[in-house]
Amino acid sequence: MPGGDDAAAPEGAAGADGAEATFRQQYLFAFAPQAELVQHVRTQAAPAEVARLPELLEAWNAAQSRLQSLLRREAGQVGGGPAVPIPAEIEEQVAGYAADPMFQRTIWKLPVRFGMVEIDRLVAAQRHVHLDYADALAAAYPAKPTLADLAAICLSPDRSAQPVQHLEIAPNAHIFSSPNPDLRFLGSYVRPLEPGDLEHAHGGGVPAAVLISFVGFSWSAVSVFEAGGRLVLANGFHRLFALRRLGVRQVPAVIQIARNPALEFPPSVAQLPREYLLGAPRPALMRDFAEPAYSVELRIRRRLKMVLVNMSLGQHEVPY
Repeated sequence: MPGGDDAAAPEGAAGADGAEATFRQQYLFAFAPQAELVQHVRTQAAPAEVARLPELLEAWNAAQSRLQSLLRREAGQVGGGPAVPIPAEIEEQVAGYAADPMFQRTIWKLPVRFGMVEIDRLVAAQRHVHLDYADALAAAYPAKPTLADLAAICLSPDRSAQPVQHLEIAPNAHIFSSPNPDLRFLGSYVRPLEPGDLEHAHGGGVPAAVLISFVGFSWSAVSVFEAGGRLVLANGFHRLFALRRLGVRQVPAVIQIARNPALEFPPSVAQLPREYLLGAPRPALMRDFAEPAYSVELRIRRRLKMVLVNMSLGQHEVPY
């Protein structure tokens, strides 16, 4: 379940005066290489932020001395746990979520267990916070969430997905788009032809099989990878950021156990490589987002996520 970002906040249109629509982003820039900072601002931020690049580079340089001191002081002390067992009062609730068939089909690649994890000690696999979305989440949650509330927020399969738009741009070529950056291709499978399928056989002929493709969103549970003594946050970043603002420090999560990280841990999570997440003596942690000197707020241009599904066809006569 590597994913990183939750569903994004609704992406509004441009303003009435034609100005480009933006959202507020907290960027953990002190942990980013200078080249990444420049590239991120230049390609993702509003023009006014691009004009601030000299100022941002100066702030980045000023933060490095303090950051390097932190990295030396806490080198080798990174860990996310161990996670503690799920409290008895929510065991039945969590078991219900675990019994969902889609959950079972999502987590088959690694052994999993449920546990309570400390937000601050999780390795952060992304550097960006959609602040408008985090604010909306925090406003929607109870001011003082109970354990049952936290189980529903962090583990329930129910999620409010934004509408997905579709356009057939050519024969066998389809584009799907959504403001939700989690939109993704979920695979294809073949099944026998059923009578109702013939209504959709717009190409004519005599259909003999059906090929079905799925486009949608990842499983919504907060999940972490357990590998090399670390807990790396894989999904649920914005929910945990919002819950931390409400004073929550420990949450239930799905823990995916990578006993052989070289083979079982994904090559990257939210664009940060495995070598950094598991090998850096002191990678970025969730608690680092609470340190003002390490972050900067930017205005980022709004965008849509687009998935192109293009079915290629090859037909040949071969000997048998």
